[in-house]
Amino acid sequence: MNSFQDNNTKDDQEARGFRHSDPIADEALNWFLKLQEDASDEQRRQFSAWFNTSERHQQEFTKLEEIWGAPAFKKAVGELKTVSAHPSTNETHPRKTFRKLTGVAAALALMVGVTQVPDWWIYLQADHTTQSAQMRQISLPDGSSMLMNSETAVALDFEGPQRRVHVLRGEAYFDVLHDAQRPFQVTGGFGEVIVFGTAFSVLTSKTEDRVVLERGRVELTQLNAAEAARELKPGELRRISSNGIEKSKEINPAEVLAWRERRLVLEDVPLSKAIEEIERYYSSSIFITSSALRNTRVSGYFKTDNLIEAIETLALATGADLYRLPTGIYFMN
Repeated sequence: MNSFQDNNTKDDQEARGFRHSDPIADEALNWFLKLQEDASDEQRRQFSAWFNTSERHQQEFTKLEEIWGAPAFKKAVGELKTVSAHPSTNETHPRKTFRKLTGVAAALALMVGVTQVPDWWIYLQADHTTQSAQMRQISLPDGSSMLMNSETAVALDFEGPQRRVHVLRGEAYFDVLHDAQRPFQVTGGFGEVIVFGTAFSVLTSKTEDRVVLERGRVELTQLNAAEAARELKPGELRRISSNGIEKSKEINPAEVLAWRERRLVLEDVPLSKAIEEIERYYSSSIFITSSALRNTRVSGYFKTDNLIEAIETLALATGADLYRLPTGIYFMN
């Protein structure tokens, strides 16, 4: 019995535009979404027949139930109901759950911090921005250059003797012309970099700034702190947070800065961190519903223009069950 064609409508076909490579997983997802609504008695009989067809059918459907029953998902659904207190009275789409799941994903993102939510007020301050999977090369007013990574926003101040760049969000790589009379300064969320003619990168996040020096010399200071400046040498990385400036770490700049060549290098990092890095280049969201899975350490070399392969490879390496919903939203469980 092909239970998915029995009740097809034009809207239903549009809602099911995404297909899994595994047809049984796709069938399980379609049945799961259908049953979240008020399924008819006939639909439930059809589902029962499908469910009891094989053990594979039962396994795939049970996996989806486990994801839906995760505490994080339950809380997100509760928050979504609050946000969606006034639904459209003209909604007649038979697969409203697809939209619900997209909303749940957004609520879950806010709660667990898996994906960075765009801050419109940051972009209002910015002179230059990039979107997901976009890089931009900017020639600065003093002749220095700046390469902006994905989802980055920067503000410039080159008035008079000033040579200041504020990385409001994301990551930028700088190749700075030396000018002893006009020091070049880059500010992040937690620290400031004083430059002496050099090439380096600054990555800022909600918890820290990360500075990588490729060549030359820079000094780091913590914002609003009396701590002495710390020098960074070529081939070193330092992190600045609310706790201060960490000790320098020797790194291979070519690997850490591989994003300049549209490559992503992950070296023994928690899966949650790996997904955070991937999401900077991926246009949709990726959710991990298992806390144990989030802490599993992974490594890998990927191209930022083929991130679906990266997501699937990490799921395989960690033994995670992977589901993809419409609009490209992924769940790893």
